[in-house]
Order: sequence, then C-alpha cells, then structure tokens
Amino acid sequence: MKHAKKITFSTYITLLRLCGAPVMVPFFIVHYLPMHDYCINVAVAALFLFFGFTDFLDGFFARTYHQTTALGATLDHLADKFLTGSALVGLLAIHKISYVWVLLLIGRELFMMGLREIALESGVHIKVSSFGKLKTCVQIACIAWIIVDPIEMFDYALIFNCIEFVLLCASCLLAWYSAMLYFLVFYRFLQK
Repeated sequence: MKHAKKITFSTYITLLRLCGAPVMVPFFIVHYLPMHDYCINVAVAALFLFFGFTDFLDGFFARTYHQTTALGATLDHLADKFLTGSALVGLLAIHKISYVWVLLLIGRELFMMGLREIALESGVHIKVSSFGKLKTCVQIACIAWIIVDPIEMFDYALIFNCIEFVLLCASCLLAWYSAMLYFLVFYRFLQK
C-alpha cells in the first residue's frame, strides 16, 4: 500500500543515508584509516555500519507503518549505491582494496541501474529479490571488515586478510548472481 505523503519518516532515514554516507564515510576512510590505529578503524567501521543499518530501518518503518512510497523506494536504491560506492572509492584511494574488486562491485551496480532503466522504459518493474538483499548485507559486512582490517599491523593479519578475501568473493558472487537473476526476469518478460 503506497503512502499518500511523499516524504515520510522512513524517507527521511533514507535521505540521511543518501546525504550523510557519501560525505562522511569516504572522508573518515581517507583521512583517518591511514593512521593504522585499530580503534580508529573500528570507529569508522561503526559509522559505516550505522549508515548500513539505516537501510534496514527505513524499510522496516516503511513496511510496518505503511509508509512505502515510489520516492522512498527509488531513493533507497540510490542511497545503497552511494553508501557502498563511496566507501569502496575511499578504500581504493588509500590502497586498502584492489581496483579489480571495486570495478566488479561498482560495475554490477551500474549494470543494474541500466537494466532497471531499460526495464522501466519497457513497462517492467524489477522488484528487489532476497538475493539482492543478501548481497547488500554481505557487501556491507565485507566493506566494514575491510575498514577494520589492520593490514599487517596485527599478529592476526593473515586471518583478517583471509576472511576479507572470502567476504569479497562472496560479495562479488552474490552481486553478479543476483544481477543475472534480475536480467533473466527481464529477459523472460521480453520473450512474451
């Protein structure tokens, strides 16, 4: 059920993520993570996770209080992309992630934006799947882990790096698998 008001409480939460995350997260990543202070890394990861948690909160409030709007749904997708994309670019700028991973993850988001645009022009609305939601959760966990990862400053750096690699692989596999599922939904519609 769509809500009559365009700007609802849940939309304000989305706007907080949309406006705050792309400014604050990369700023703190670029300016404070190079200090290699584990406590600072944890604090920056907590800030990133806070913005990631707002993704759950806005959806929860929208569904619970029947505040879903077309504007809120559109801004939510955009805010997710700004959150993860800005964090990945910040991590790339300080060499905590390889450009290959960033290209794979941001490339998937660009692919999906294009697919959604083409689908809308064809009269098809591609709904978010459970794989898409799982992808977002794993991606947020992965980026938070990379932010926390002390690189070689810890005795447990190898364990941290192995977990980081597994999370990156899982994030990319889920991202592209869910993208292909979305593509198949659209392709089947075109075959009708």
